[in-house]
Amino acid sequence: MANKRYKDQDIKDNHGPMNSVSKDDALVWVGVPPVKHLSQLDPLIEKQVRAKKNKAKKSSKKLDRHIGKMIKRNIEDGD
Repeated sequence: MANKRYKDQDIKDNHGPMNSVSKDDALVWVGVPPVKHLSQLDPLIEKQVRAKKNKAKKSSKKLDRHIGKMIKRNIEDGD
């Protein structure tokens, strides 16, 4: 199996989780219409939305860490 070699620019292009996107996704997953602030929701539904949002953020962080480790292992030296 071949390993891909990465350049320095590939490392700089790696971005973290996007909070607003995870909030929008969580609202869709729970089946709630979009709101500006989660405090406007029913407390039970707000709890479910926050749980889904945190799960999406955690999953994104795990993926970013995994990709970062792969890039560091396979980085191309400037030589």
